[in-house]
Amino acid sequence: MNLSGNTILITGGTSGIGLALGKYFLAKNNKVILLGRNQSKLGQLQKEGFEALRCDLSNQKDIEETIKMVEQQFDHLNVLINNAGIQYNYLFPEIAIPFKSIEEEIEINVTGQMVFTQLLIPILAAKPKAFIINTTSALGAFPKKDALVYSASKAAFRNFTQGLRITLKNTSIKIMEFIPPVTETNMTEGRLGKKISPEELISKIIPQMKNEKELLTTIPVRAFLWIAFLFPGIAEKILSK
Repeated sequence: MNLSGNTILITGGTSGIGLALGKYFLAKNNKVILLGRNQSKLGQLQKEGFEALRCDLSNQKDIEETIKMVEQQFDHLNVLINNAGIQYNYLFPEIAIPFKSIEEEIEINVTGQMVFTQLLIPILAAKPKAFIINTTSALGAFPKKDALVYSASKAAFRNFTQGLRITLKNTSIKIMEFIPPVTETNMTEGRLGKKISPEELISKIIPQMKNEKELLTTIPVRAFLWIAFLFPGIAEKILSK
């Protein structure tokens, strides 16, 4: 994958990993479009040289209107990075969770990005070479007991990513899966344990992206994926720490 000269759209691009990716690619002479829900943040990021589009991925009308804007203004788009995600932490059997909270996690983490991806495939497929990079999670391989809905959503998005790779194998679109380790973001604020900074994470991922690896991640995450597959009891103990 060329690291410059692209038109890249990043969902969940106004903070954390998405913004770190955006800053890297902007510095490498790419046109970077950041997608988010916070208009104030998007306005500030436009001043820094980014293109910015407001879109709530849980809202069908927002998605459709955003796709029209991309078609009209950014028809050179050749890289889509699906990075949006929210996580609510609670013990599922012990608390009454409003229907809307579960629905929002599924809509933003899965449904919205699936629909968004589907509507952009015609634009991407028209390019000689294009990429869809989906951010999933190690919790998609083994669930965390205080994040069951999030874990389920990431398992779904992992499966979607694998299926998309098979479905699009005879097109110009290459599919990559990006699984970050625990990273210092708003989502992990207050969580104990070792975390990696978004900038350090990007420095580890970019060489893999350049080489077009199907799985973009770190060595500890690769090890956990194997542990989750072969020794689920050990994976449970790791996540319980």
